[in-house]
Amino acid sequence: MILLEPTTDGSLIRRPNIKIIGMGLEKKFIRSKVARRMLAFFILSAFIPVLFLAFLSYWESNRLLVEQAHTRLNSASAIYKTSIYDRLLILDQLLNDVSQRLTENTLPTNLEAQFSEKFRGLALQFPEKRTITLHGKTTENIPLNADALAHLLNGKPLLLTRQSNQDIHIYILYAPNSLVHKNGVLIAEIIPDYLWGDSETFRLDSTLCIYTADYIKIFCTNPNTHPQNIKEHTHATKGNFTWQDEHNEKYIASYHEIFLQPKFLASRWLVVATQPETDALNSLKKFNAIFWGSVILSMLLILLFSMMQIRRVLVPLEQLIDGTRRLGSHDFTTQVKVTSSDEFGELASSFNIMSKKLGDQFETLAALSKIDQEILATLNIEKIAEDVLIHLQKITYAHSVCISVINDHSSQAMHTYTIGKNEKKLPTRTLSLLDNTRQLLIQNPNGLWINDELICPQAQASEIITSPHLFLLPLNWKDQMVGFISLEFPITVQWETDKIKRIKDYADRIAVAFYTKNREELLLRQARIDALTGLPNRFLFVEQLQKELAQTQRTAEKLAVLYIDLDHFKKINDSLGHSVGDKLLCEAGIRLQQCVRVSDTVARLGGDEFAIIISQLNSEHQATTVANHINHALAQPFLLDREENIVTASIGIAVYPYDGKNIEDLMRNSDIAMYRAKAKSGNQYIFFEESMNAEVIKRATIERELRRAISEQQFILHYQPQVDPKINLIRGVEALVRWNHPEKGLVSPEYFIGIAEETGLIAEIGHIVLTEACAQYCAWLNQGIALEYVAVNVSVKQFCHPNFLQTIKDLLHGNNMQAHCLEIEITESVMMNDTEVVVNVLHQLKRLGVQLSIDDFGTGYSSMSYLEQLPFDTLKIDMSFVRKIQANGEGGTIAATIAAMAHALNKKVVAEGVETQAQLDFLHKHNCELIQGYFYSRPLPANELTLLCNQRGMITTI
Repeated sequence: MILLEPTTDGSLIRRPNIKIIGMGLEKKFIRSKVARRMLAFFILSAFIPVLFLAFLSYWESNRLLVEQAHTRLNSASAIYKTSIYDRLLILDQLLNDVSQRLTENTLPTNLEAQFSEKFRGLALQFPEKRTITLHGKTTENIPLNADALAHLLNGKPLLLTRQSNQDIHIYILYAPNSLVHKNGVLIAEIIPDYLWGDSETFRLDSTLCIYTADYIKIFCTNPNTHPQNIKEHTHATKGNFTWQDEHNEKYIASYHEIFLQPKFLASRWLVVATQPETDALNSLKKFNAIFWGSVILSMLLILLFSMMQIRRVLVPLEQLIDGTRRLGSHDFTTQVKVTSSDEFGELASSFNIMSKKLGDQFETLAALSKIDQEILATLNIEKIAEDVLIHLQKITYAHSVCISVINDHSSQAMHTYTIGKNEKKLPTRTLSLLDNTRQLLIQNPNGLWINDELICPQAQASEIITSPHLFLLPLNWKDQMVGFISLEFPITVQWETDKIKRIKDYADRIAVAFYTKNREELLLRQARIDALTGLPNRFLFVEQLQKELAQTQRTAEKLAVLYIDLDHFKKINDSLGHSVGDKLLCEAGIRLQQCVRVSDTVARLGGDEFAIIISQLNSEHQATTVANHINHALAQPFLLDREENIVTASIGIAVYPYDGKNIEDLMRNSDIAMYRAKAKSGNQYIFFEESMNAEVIKRATIERELRRAISEQQFILHYQPQVDPKINLIRGVEALVRWNHPEKGLVSPEYFIGIAEETGLIAEIGHIVLTEACAQYCAWLNQGIALEYVAVNVSVKQFCHPNFLQTIKDLLHGNNMQAHCLEIEITESVMMNDTEVVVNVLHQLKRLGVQLSIDDFGTGYSSMSYLEQLPFDTLKIDMSFVRKIQANGEGGTIAATIAAMAHALNKKVVAEGVETQAQLDFLHKHNCELIQGYFYSRPLPANELTLLCNQRGMITTI
């Protein structure tokens, strides 16, 4: 066998191969510890995953079949539940039709056929136990309690189940309108076969059973089916469970509840679908026989192939190990000789070539590392280019090497760095990049050979040999060509792939250096331009405004600053995505530029905020004209992702010199005017007025004083009683915050609550109120004042704070206070926030035992869905509805409706703002449980409320 061996100059020579046999492994390989270890490793590596996957597949198949069976049973029970309920509704409608046309003792003839199919008998029952049979056999006399009679008198049917010996009788009762004055009741006994349906439609592989709320079986497609411990598994409205019969046979089951209470005043029925587990897993038996046979066969094949592979590996292994040791010692010259003619022989040959290449690469890596340090340390382009030129000439033996860098400001100009033969450095020049050269480089990113001296930078530099052959390699980085390398040879040279790669490595390094240099210069330019829209950014806008102000001051002219904010941009960004929002901003920037002159400046300050400088302003009317053009332009639909979107803008205008004589004043005042326009629902422009500045100062003053009030504990609480009008007893109190201002005295919440909410201080104020209210309530209990609870209004931000629930727990524990003694009042606006978070907090508060109340109900986000689903205890009728109640009782429709709705949902009602006897009488008439307002008492300090409770005899001995 002949081996090709690389020499130090990169050429290959032929050498005879020397046969070496190591370790005596050709005949006795299985005796080797390595061989046994490899065999054991192969077997374990194969057997363990195969067995694991086998058992996993079997388990998963079993689980999937059971899950599919549960799904089928669940669907069957759900469909059967619906069909039974639908038949009950049909029977209800039929009785209703009968009741409309029923005389005292006669059944309409046209309904007899329908009754024969659905009812065994129909009779009229009267309170004096008199029964009139209208159809079929006479039904038994059924006693009715007060709730049942009330349900029937409301026009709703009543469903009853009676057991007589082993028979189940199902009755449906209805109170005809024509016999209400006689308390007559229609009693119809349902034919079971109609109610349960045709037995031919039932699945043969499963059983359907119906149970009452007392778990009495009233129907079953297979009478011999008796699920065990059904009561323990059916507490929910639906679900799955398993059970075993007396022969230890496993069954799987699904159930659904038929909810009868609202319509029929009956306890629930359960529809239970069941199937033997063996039927569900029947298809698994055939699968087992094939599956386990395949597993065993796979294991045997793995064992056989493992032994064959070990025999082929171990013979040449030792020689390769020796070669690897030498390679680890940086010996890249000694060759590895292996007798094998298979892949191991190729591996040894490749190993030898790799060793030679590694030597070259280590040398290259050292040079590249030095260049990298230059890039990171100083980015000295001259020094980096010189290093690269020298190393490229050493690698390629080129007559001359040239690096040409394209000028970042001009795509035609280029700067050249050249080195000639014997590392002679040639002068650096600035030359022109010919179009045909650029085109060739773009078309050949991996380089190309040419012999046209007209497109060679060395030729332009007058440093070229006669009839040159040039290799051109583009310098690309991040899809951008920053220059190219040209290598000059007297003839065309054929290079190995590895050598080309080394040349490209140097090319990449110099490309990174040039790109980084260009990038630094680009960043300096981009610091003044908005990257998204291409408009001037805030920095350049301020700079331009400063120039315009200087020019205006010299010419005694005027200018205007327009501060523009897109209305509801966040909704588009959140609903359509940031990419669509970016497109909208770009399009808006284009439209804004179209609304002004070339001499005016349009800038994007950030987010959805833009600003415009209108220079050489003749009058304010000119700024008005521009603002109108802007509103009109932005009002045109934006086509975003094939959907039209309408965007409006709020524009604030400040005019020099009236609204400010420097940059800060003009920017601030136009910003203030813009926010005033946005506060007035947007889509308009507003000129700045000095009163706006005064309002901003006032709000800032209040915010500053609020922060001081929080730190100095200037807030106090007043308490307004909530009185039970039936017995004229104070049940509880609502805590109301007051600001004891050091200069203004007691300040009403209307003065500061709005600003506190906007600034986020409301959460800290709310915590003070909660803490003080809980402490005062416990103090009253210790004094013997038997108040049932204290109510505290919680803001949206406080309620949605992550630590709110823990704060409640800490206050209850710290004051040793029962949870039901604290009532949390929230407004409907809470539901407009993160609904999932709100619902979770409400349910956790309810589980703690805290009472929950909706404050100012009907004035905000009212929804029957959250009233039904969420655990509120109380609804508070807002005082705006209470004040509409007049002396004659008129004007109270909304209040009465809210009270009726709350009572229908089993919730208490508190009416606030009650001031007159007429309002009290009206609300008492509509069963409002609690009254709050000046009719009973104004909000009182804690000590005055103590005196009030004392006067009412509410103090008991502790």
